[in-house]
Amino acid sequence: MSVAVYRVSEKKCATCRWWQGMRGVEVRGYQPYYVKVEAAPAPCMALNGQSRTPATVCPRWTKWEKL
Repeated sequence: MSVAVYRVSEKKCATCRWWQGMRGVEVRGYQPYYVKVEAAPAPCMALNGQSRTPATVCPRWTKWEKL
């Protein structure tokens, strides 16, 4: 399994609230900094279950929950 890493501030599928894949958060200075996700495609709830990769960006991107 390969892992992709994105900053929390990037507008990618991996940082979107609709992302269905596995992800974890790395914290620096008590603030979320990186999101680590499986590099495999996952279904997107905002696009009726279409398979998306973590690096994809779409017009329905919504910020992930505040941590």
